[in-house]
Amino acid sequence: MRGCKVDAILTFANVTKAFGSFQALKNISFQLKKNKITGLIGANGSGKTTTMRLIIRLLSPDSGSIYLKGSPIETFKNEIFPISYIPDVPVYYEELTVSEHLTLISSMYNTQSEKTSLVERLELSGSLNKVPSILSKGTKQKLSIACALLRNFDLLLADEPFSGLDPKQIKVLKDIFIENKNRGKMVIVSTHLLDMVESLCDEYIMLDNGEILARGTFDEIVSNNSKCTTLEDLYMHLATHKMPDGE
Repeated sequence: MRGCKVDAILTFANVTKAFGSFQALKNISFQLKKNKITGLIGANGSGKTTTMRLIIRLLSPDSGSIYLKGSPIETFKNEIFPISYIPDVPVYYEELTVSEHLTLISSMYNTQSEKTSLVERLELSGSLNKVPSILSKGTKQKLSIACALLRNFDLLLADEPFSGLDPKQIKVLKDIFIENKNRGKMVIVSTHLLDMVESLCDEYIMLDNGEILARGTFDEIVSNNSKCTTLEDLYMHLATHKMPDGE
């Protein structure tokens, strides 16, 4: 498998994706291992959500390959697909209550023992008998998070996961991400709210206009940009000083 290390959980090898004349991703490559929280960083339109949707196979690349645990990602059967996803917009069944959502998902993945703890940590107990249409934005987000966490996964994708959450719940979600990392999982957090992930992520992939600006730990990326003291400063510096195409 050219360009794919078997010890990598996820590999993008020269992946390109276009929507008509718009190039959402331009020949990007990276490899990620377990026990890491990776920040997928970029402005709106930089290619973050496209990258996420390629990983969950909602989209297919126009060219290049994506490998999961050393095998082409398209070869995994749906029932053993080891990726869970917190989407940027909550997804749910309108006719099911919160409790019925959690019971359904936990029964499918034999994770019933985790349900009570998640209800408590995400403060969902007061909403268990409600349907999504009457929930607040934040509670819908917590329902979506809980459903994703009740799946069995090796890789957890979180696309703008902090939207609608209060500071307490943001801290709880960050703790959950760290706990999954410590259990040997890989977590990818996609966001344009850089202050939310500056103390959370072990490494970053910085995207701009469908291209990778930089990849590595904060210290690795900042080594050649020593005047930058925050993740926001670093991203803005790299995006502003990016070489034009062809140079």
